[in-house]
Amino acid sequence: MIALLSKQLPITAIATYNDYMAAGSLSVLEDNHIQVPETLSLIGFDDGLIAKYLHPKLTTIRYPIHIMAEQAAMLSLKLAQKDAGEATVRMFVPTLVKRHSVGRATGE
Repeated sequence: MIALLSKQLPITAIATYNDYMAAGSLSVLEDNHIQVPETLSLIGFDDGLIAKYLHPKLTTIRYPIHIMAEQAAMLSLKLAQKDAGEATVRMFVPTLVKRHSVGRATGE
C-alpha cells in the first residue's frame, strides 16, 4: 500500500486479496490522512471476522467456503476410491456484504 501511495496515482478504489490485507491498507491510509470512503473506497474479500470490527466497517465479498470445502472433500474421497464418476460443474455464488468502506469517492 505504501508503494502504491508513493506513485501518487489518481485512484478512487482499492480491492484487496482478503480482509486482513484490507485492514492493513486501512491502517496505512489512515496514517496518510486518506479518508475511507470519502476519498478512497476499500473492499476486502472473504468476510473475515475482522471486517465488521474495523472503522469504517469493511465492505467485502463473502463466498460459501464451508460448502466449497465440503464439496472438495467429497470429490477427494471419490477420487481416492477411483470412483470419480461423471464430471460435475459446480458454481459457487459470492455475496457482496455492504458495510461502510465503499462510497462515492472524490479521489482528492
